[in-house]
Amino acid sequence: MRCATLFLFLLLLGLASPSEARVYCPLPEDGIWVNPTAQPKEISRIEVETRCLDDQVHARMRAFTKCIPRDCKWGWTDAELRDGGGLRVLLVGFLSSKQISVRSFGDLLDTQVINISYDASIPSSEKIYNLQRK
Repeated sequence: MRCATLFLFLLLLGLASPSEARVYCPLPEDGIWVNPTAQPKEISRIEVETRCLDDQVHARMRAFTKCIPRDCKWGWTDAELRDGGGLRVLLVGFLSSKQISVRSFGDLLDTQVINISYDASIPSSEKIYNLQRK
């Protein structure tokens, strides 16, 4: 605890950088998160896997959207750490892409989804979800 307090103090003074921070895994976002009220084409589930190797975080994410008869699955994609915490991933599809940013708050996953259409006549859209830990 004393070492962490000292590091935070040095960080505030500008004598240490966040890249020198010790990394701990799994990250709070690690796990399976569900949206039980998902409507068609909305995010119904997100799975996040994190592991640490040589003081570096390796994270990947996949998302599911509500489809009929079963949910559509986007493949596993490497995720990047966001400044200030959380993860971001770009899921590339045939007709559109989704940029998903997530951050854990206890048993809720704050999820921002930006839908990016490849058709210039269809504007990008943004939606916020609060998924629950499964």
